[in-house]
Amino acid sequence: MEDLRRTCFFCSEIIEGKKTLEHIIPNSLLGKLGIKEETVTGQKETQYSRVKVPAHSTCNSGFGSEYENRVLMHLEDLDSLYEDLKSEELGLPIIYGPDESVTAIITTWLSKIYYGLFYYDLITTQDEEWRSICSSIISSQNFKYVCSSYKYGHGFQLPSSLYVFKTNGSKTDLTTIVDPSSFLLKIGSLTFILCICDGYLTKNYLNGEELTRLRECVRAEDERNIDFPSHKLALGEIIALRRCIPKTPKFISGDNQIINMSLSTMVANPDEYYSINNDMLKRTRIEVLRDFNIELG
Repeated sequence: MEDLRRTCFFCSEIIEGKKTLEHIIPNSLLGKLGIKEETVTGQKETQYSRVKVPAHSTCNSGFGSEYENRVLMHLEDLDSLYEDLKSEELGLPIIYGPDESVTAIITTWLSKIYYGLFYYDLITTQDEEWRSICSSIISSQNFKYVCSSYKYGHGFQLPSSLYVFKTNGSKTDLTTIVDPSSFLLKIGSLTFILCICDGYLTKNYLNGEELTRLRECVRAEDERNIDFPSHKLALGEIIALRRCIPKTPKFISGDNQIINMSLSTMVANPDEYYSINNDMLKRTRIEVLRDFNIELG
């Protein structure tokens, strides 16, 4: 663990000189949301403001200044952010490179929070079982790709399906899922759900009219009961779908690019070959929603 405390979270290189500590969630946003003094990460309670990871000062200031300031600017107008993200939903790029879209900015930020929470727990937890889980995430090939992506200037992410929903209530919520790697962050009226490094596979199945129907279902539950956790309903549906997709993400990396091979196929009838088993999806949906303590009528 001592090596990790001297390893830069962003670029994975050893910090030779003075290290800095990067807030996983910006202090300014924590203050605005009124959640500096509360959170639960891993197996212990920790104040959000104390969740920090080691970083080179250059990596810290580079990421913090460039990305998080832009994120905070977008969060000032949640309605516009919602419409901007919806307008970009149909894009499924194959070649992964620098991207100035709102989707890339938010995906980068959410990826950083997701991995940062596990990195922080890995170097601080005393729970051996939880440390093993955190270690499996931080030592994964996906996180290595993420660090490589950051070093090459592509942002702190890999191709990941991002969804946004409008939901009731103003209470902030944050949920991390280990398997499949997924992340939910609810800020005000917006709920962001990110399928970490899924190669856009989830987005390939859930888009267009299907996504519209899910949003309408979430809205209907909100209208039926203002206390209903509709954001967790959205997460449960997406997690269930992702678990039933009969493909796995695949990436090829070069010196300065990452190619998403997840959507490519050699089969003659991909729609049939990779179709979702509806009975399996229904069973999985029930199991996942029950894990979230959600029972639908």
